[in-house]
Amino acid sequence: LEIGKELKFKAPSQVDIVIFDECNNEYVRKSINKIYSIGIFNQRKPIDIFISFKVLISFFQNLVYFKINEIFGHRRGIIDAALTNLRRIYYKSCLDVMKPKAVITYIDNSSNFGWLSRNCKDYPFIGIQNGSRLSYASSNKNFDYHVQHLFCYGEHEKSLFSKIGYSVNNFYPAGSLVASLHFDLKLQSEKEIYDLLIVSTWRGNIGFQQDVKDTMKSMKIMDHLLAQYVKTRSIKAAIILRNERDSKDWIMPEIGKSEIDYFQNIYGNSAEIIETNFSKRNIFQLMQKSKVVTTCLSSAAIEAFGIGKKILYCNFTGTNLYHSDIDKDLVTEKSNWLEFSKLMDSLIAHDPEDYRK
Repeated sequence: LEIGKELKFKAPSQVDIVIFDECNNEYVRKSINKIYSIGIFNQRKPIDIFISFKVLISFFQNLVYFKINEIFGHRRGIIDAALTNLRRIYYKSCLDVMKPKAVITYIDNSSNFGWLSRNCKDYPFIGIQNGSRLSYASSNKNFDYHVQHLFCYGEHEKSLFSKIGYSVNNFYPAGSLVASLHFDLKLQSEKEIYDLLIVSTWRGNIGFQQDVKDTMKSMKIMDHLLAQYVKTRSIKAAIILRNERDSKDWIMPEIGKSEIDYFQNIYGNSAEIIETNFSKRNIFQLMQKSKVVTTCLSSAAIEAFGIGKKILYCNFTGTNLYHSDIDKDLVTEKSNWLEFSKLMDSLIAHDPEDYRK
C-alpha cells in the first residue's frame, strides 16, 4: 500500500453531485442547493482507492479510452503517460458507478478534470474559475484544459481562452465565487480605513524558475517604491500576506526569509502587516476597506476591480509576458520615482465614482 493512498474494498456511494478535488470544496458546497446529496472525489493525499466488482467491471468497459496516440511523444515518457491515462480511466470508472447528476470542481485548471470533461458525456462537468488564467502559463502542450460548463470571472475569459488553446463548451460569466461569498455588502466606501492596500504575490517554496525570479524581482522594486511613497506621503497603508504563518510557502529558501520578514525589512513600521486567514478570507473585507489596491500579479486585485475599487498592477519584470492579459490601463511599468509617485497621487485622489465610469 503506497503512502498517501487508502484502500477501500467497496464501491463509491451514489450521490447527486460529485465535487472533484477536495481543495476549497467548502465554497462549492455553499453554492449547491441542500436538496442534493454531495460526495467528494479526493485528489490529494490521502487518495481514496475504491476496489469493488462494480468499479472493476466499469474499468474494463472504459479501457476503450486508453489512447495510444496520447502515450507516445509525452514529455514525461511512455510509462508515466500510460499510468496517467489508466488513472484517469479509473477516475471515470468510479464516477460512472457514482451516477451523479453533475461533477463540479473549484480547480478548473486540473488536467485530470479536463480529461474527464472531454471524455465523459453521460453527466455534465462544471468548472468554477478559481484564479486568473495567464497566457504565459498555457504553453504546456501536454496540459489539457477542457470544461463543458465554466462559471468564469467575466467576458474577458471568452476571448482569452480561445487564444491560448483552452477548450470550454459553455461560458457563464459570473465573477469570482470566493469573492462573492466573502465581500461584505454592508461595508460602504465611507468605511474605508486604508489609503493603500498592498496585496502580496510572494511565490513561496515552489522552486526558483525564471517566472519566480522575474516576479519576485518586480515585487521587490514595487515594494521599495511603495515604502518610499508611504513614508513621504504619510498615508495609512496595509499589507496583506499571501501565505498563512508556518505554511509550506511561508519561507522561500532561495531568498532565505519568511514572507513577513521580507516586508518588515522593506517597510519597517510604515505599513501595517496583516496575516492572511484562509478560513475567514480576510483579504476581501480588507480590499473593501481600502481606497487603492496594488499588487504585482495577484488575481485578488481583479476581484476588487469587479466591485469598483481603484487598482494598480506593477510590472517591473522588463517584459510584458506575465501581464499581457491584463488591460494596459490597469498596469504601470514606471519604476522611476517621480513618475511612480505622481501616478499613485493621481490614483488615490481620483474620485471613486468617476473611476468606476
